[in-house]
Amino acid sequence: MHDVEFIEHEGRRFVLVPERTWKDIKGCIQRLLAEAGKDTGNAASFAPPLLVQAAISAGSSELRAWRRFRGLPSAQLAKRVGVTRAYISMIETGRRRPAADLLHRLARELEIPVCALATSHGAG
Repeated sequence: MHDVEFIEHEGRRFVLVPERTWKDIKGCIQRLLAEAGKDTGNAASFAPPLLVQAAISAGSSELRAWRRFRGLPSAQLAKRVGVTRAYISMIETGRRRPAADLLHRLARELEIPVCALATSHGAG
C-alpha cells in the first residue's frame, strides 16, 4: 500500500486510503467474519504477526511478506502451487494479479486465510 496518507486532526491521527482499498479491506473483514462463523479455529483468531504487518507497512506485498515470514524461497512456493518463480515475482511486485484459484493455493501453502492475500491482489 503505497497510496496511504496519514493526517492529524484535533490531536487524533487518521489513515486515508483510496476508496478501492477501503472496499477491499471491508470485504476482507466481512469474509473473515463469515469464515469465523463456519470454522472458529480458522479466521476468527487470525491476526498477522507483527513482522508481517511491519513488512507490509514498509511497502512489501502481502504475498512477499508472508512468504518470507514462512521462510519459503519463491522458487519453492512456485513449485508447490504450480507456477513459475518469475510469476510469483510478478505477483509480489504487482505486475500480475493472481486468479482466485491461485490465491487459494497460495493461502493454503502459506497456512493463512485467503483474505490475508486478497486485499492487495484482488481476484481475477
